[in-house]
Amino acid sequence: MPITFQTSTIAVAQIFAMGTLGFYLVRKGLIQESGLKLLSYLSVNIFFPLFIFYQIITNFDAARLSNWWQFPLINIFVPSVGLLMSALVLWRRKIPYKDAFLVVSSLHNGGYIPLLLVMSLPLGALAGQVYTCVILSIIGFDIYLWSVGVWLITRGDSLHMDFKKMINPPLMAMFAAMLIILFFGPGHISVDILKPIKILGEAALGVSMIVIGGNLGISRLNHLNLTQVSGIVLIKLILMPLITLIVLAILKLNPLISLVAMIQSCMPSSITISLIARNYETKNQDIINQGIFITHLLSMITIPIFLGLYGRLFN
Repeated sequence: MPITFQTSTIAVAQIFAMGTLGFYLVRKGLIQESGLKLLSYLSVNIFFPLFIFYQIITNFDAARLSNWWQFPLINIFVPSVGLLMSALVLWRRKIPYKDAFLVVSSLHNGGYIPLLLVMSLPLGALAGQVYTCVILSIIGFDIYLWSVGVWLITRGDSLHMDFKKMINPPLMAMFAAMLIILFFGPGHISVDILKPIKILGEAALGVSMIVIGGNLGISRLNHLNLTQVSGIVLIKLILMPLITLIVLAILKLNPLISLVAMIQSCMPSSITISLIARNYETKNQDIINQGIFITHLLSMITIPIFLGLYGRLFN
């Protein structure tokens, strides 16, 4: 299952290309900050819930994959370890906006790049199964992102969880789709209903990339917070995949679970964090956007390095 520099570079470059449109529109003054707020609201409350619902309804079949529940756990384990490492780095250190650092260094791009990588691999007859397993792992990521992630981004000075914010449309859509599949099985929702859901859901990525590019357009990327961004890169792109390699070597898990875990642990910071921060008007969005931009840029180098190491050790 060779993963080359070309495979990972194309996946990340596609993200940059889509984000460039939002960057251009903001810099030209064609979209104001209020416009970004509206687009982020539509993405968080309409497009993403429909996208998540459609993907689970059409790709999840518990009867065909008995160990399906293990794959969502991968994307709960990965950000949890990242969050622990980030908290240890920040322990007794006084830096502004610690939550921004915590969320960017712990939450990864769990969907778009992994799916593009899997689609680019010469997997033959296993392609469909691996793709489904990555989709299932995204369920765990979405649970973490729209609960712990939203809490970190919105909590401010309070340590208490605001469960009202954690009961959000993407999380509700996810649980609704899973309950339908688990209780009734696949194929119980008609194509006539799924078609408009699919069409609107497919807008999620494009609209969110416009927002993220726009966020970069109004962020101070020329005033890079080198200390915090270096810490984010170290945790997200080096320590996390390195720890995963060590854990996989010790535990000797199922090859399919190991592959998905390794792919997820190599990913840069989640682009959706920027969207959520804009939607909830987080105070300091610069460090979030800087972390996302730099980790995606450097992941073109780190992804093939660590997945190449994985291939040599486990294949």
